[in-house]
Amino acid sequence: MAHILGLVGSARPWGNSELLVRQALRGAEAEGGTGQMVRLTDLRLEACTGCMRCAIGGKPCPIEDDMAWLIQAIEAADGLVLAAPTYFLGPAAVVKRVLDRLLMVTGRVTEPLPRPRPAVTIATAGLQDWRGVTLPFLNAVVAVFGFLPIESLTALAPGPGEVLLDEELMGRVWTAGRRLARGDMDPSPPPPGVCPICRCDAFVLRADRAVCPICGQEAAIEPVEGKISLHFVGVEGEVRRWSPEGMRKHMIEWVQATGPRFLARRAEIKERRRPYQESELEWLRPPLDPQREEP
Repeated sequence: MAHILGLVGSARPWGNSELLVRQALRGAEAEGGTGQMVRLTDLRLEACTGCMRCAIGGKPCPIEDDMAWLIQAIEAADGLVLAAPTYFLGPAAVVKRVLDRLLMVTGRVTEPLPRPRPAVTIATAGLQDWRGVTLPFLNAVVAVFGFLPIESLTALAPGPGEVLLDEELMGRVWTAGRRLARGDMDPSPPPPGVCPICRCDAFVLRADRAVCPICGQEAAIEPVEGKISLHFVGVEGEVRRWSPEGMRKHMIEWVQATGPRFLARRAEIKERRRPYQESELEWLRPPLDPQREEP
């Protein structure tokens, strides 16, 4: 029996993100799966301090919050649903905070690679032209854990609960939930001109290539009947950025390698920092609230 975990990246109860997660879990239950939900904003998730202990030192994260618990809950799932609203062209802040802390996962380079599992990612937005890059960020979160997005979509519904009025959308999400419970690993085809890995539709142009800034996938730029077309070509044997193997390669060859490079020049950096330490600049802070603890 497949266990499906639903992650809600919105603080609004009964909002579009929550309803879409519930719909996917209903689909999973119809296929014999079980479902549980976590509202990310209910957790205490502190900001990453950039200490790099988990990535370079191989030590547990020193921050005492709910992040380790969340990682365990995600890793125990057979399938994942992640939905979050778009706020000013990107996902709600709690999603980015989770992504910022995922060095706790990618830093475990000596542990066995996670088994591939399916995921469904859903971004909600009010307008198509203001959807931003929420969906690619959601796909980055699930990919770090070794999940493959088999369904990835943006739901356009400006008002709370308006997704319920879109029967086609709700049917698609319900079907996606059933696929999760079955362990289906075949991704739905992406729309034309969209990155097939993370579903990003913003690209960096390099000569005759378009490069996805989120996952690094490349596409050839080809003129077709007076229009520009992107032709995505996978290289045989390539290691993708967000695959478990790709993340391990990045951690070993780049992130962990920065430690010795930094230590070799730490004295020089310390000396160059001295003029900045000797100058006096005022830190601005809001007036102290009597009911608020002073930092």
